[in-house]
Amino acid sequence: MHNSSRSHWNNIGIRALRDVIVFIGAYLLANYLRFTALWHIEDYVAPILAGAIALSASVYILGLYSVESQRRSSFLIHSILLTFAFLISLMIITLVGYLSFDLRIGRGFMALGCLFAYPLLLGSHWLMYHKHRIAPTRIAFVAESADELEEYRLLREMCPAGVQVVGRISIDEEQDGEDGFLGRLRNVRKLIRRHKLDRIVFTEKRVEDEKARNEFRRLRYLGFPCNSLISICERHLNYVPLHLVTMNWLLQSESCSRSFYFSKMKRISDIANSLILLVVLAPFLLLGMAIVRIFSPEGPVFFSQERVGRFGKRFQIYKLRSMRTDAEKGGAVWSTISADPRVFPGGAFLRRYRIDEIPQLLNVLRGEMSFVGPRPERPEFVTKLSQVLPYYQERHMLQPGLTGWAQVCYPYGASIDDAKCKLEYDLYYLKHAGLLFDSLILLDTIRVVLGGGLKSNTKQRYSKDIDLGLEGTNTEQEETERVEVGTPNTTGIQGLAQA
Repeated sequence: MHNSSRSHWNNIGIRALRDVIVFIGAYLLANYLRFTALWHIEDYVAPILAGAIALSASVYILGLYSVESQRRSSFLIHSILLTFAFLISLMIITLVGYLSFDLRIGRGFMALGCLFAYPLLLGSHWLMYHKHRIAPTRIAFVAESADELEEYRLLREMCPAGVQVVGRISIDEEQDGEDGFLGRLRNVRKLIRRHKLDRIVFTEKRVEDEKARNEFRRLRYLGFPCNSLISICERHLNYVPLHLVTMNWLLQSESCSRSFYFSKMKRISDIANSLILLVVLAPFLLLGMAIVRIFSPEGPVFFSQERVGRFGKRFQIYKLRSMRTDAEKGGAVWSTISADPRVFPGGAFLRRYRIDEIPQLLNVLRGEMSFVGPRPERPEFVTKLSQVLPYYQERHMLQPGLTGWAQVCYPYGASIDDAKCKLEYDLYYLKHAGLLFDSLILLDTIRVVLGGGLKSNTKQRYSKDIDLGLEGTNTEQEETERVEVGTPNTTGIQGLAQA
């Protein structure tokens, strides 16, 4: 009954392929019109192909393919970023085309290629940007119990972009006067035709109902999509709301084995990339060391800190020091990327552009970390967060990473709610990790680093309050670990969350 969100990456692949085809097709047309035939096309293949790849990579890095989850405030902003990506592709096509002076691309050919490619790309992205309004996925939600009705109301209030909730379908009850009530599940095929539905959505618990399960199976064999709500969230949000996660969902196997990737390919890639980056980033590492020594000469340049790795194994992580030496004299505290008084002048720069994390390449070489994975957390926080956040320990099933899906989608966290949001991204990555996903996360990381980090997240999230178990946790031990934040009667774990 579950639909893997591989379709999200398929959508990105289709959108990137469409841009590549438009770009190449425009320059082939320009070649034909300029020379009245495909003249010396073999000489132009390399620069045109390089320009097309640069275009699609730049568009992805700028987040323009993931319009559902990284939607810009207006199409004007989207088009400006698309123009920037197009200019980058023109620079690449010109540089590659001029590698050989005799085969350089002519100005007339370039002008015609731009004249054809840019308007077509702009029109294609306009349709992609407005698709959620022009042709949204029309769904009906199967809800009858109190929990399902609450979830139905939440779905209508916080409907993901690209989804239109047409109404509710019940199992047995009749509610003719209810706004949005479509009918009973036994009449679902008539309801599909009448309301032009694209998908039937239900909660995981509803599958346990034999009557409903038989109807869902019948629809699936007739070729009509039926999906659990969590799979809809995966597809359109790219994270999994924590209150929807079940052990059944976590234990679901993928359609193909990932053992070879995790046991062989990923480790080989980590070693090769870390060695290359240690050489390439050496000047930035030296710059970071100089900043630490200039702005905070009283302490060491590097520092190590205990973190929790795969399967709960602890290890020492290496970083450039960006805080004062007395930063944690009152105990362990969550850090933020800005407005943290413990960060010395210059340290904020190191943190914003991730220069302080370059030494972690040594952890990657030692096999304690990977390039992509959930960020390793400190044991003090792991113990506390595991007590209040369900499935928190699941993130330790994979090797921790320098970067991860949560890091490129959500800004620095400084509360338990932020930890919950990041866990939702980590659980999504846990299920869908693979070569393609890791490669795209690395491209996303380029955007985050060049942009100086993610801004504060103000988007409304599909989320439901869960019991964090904060009441009654004010033990003597936690009280001694509490960091004063100016809030009276704050428990130990709340103090950590707000510090």
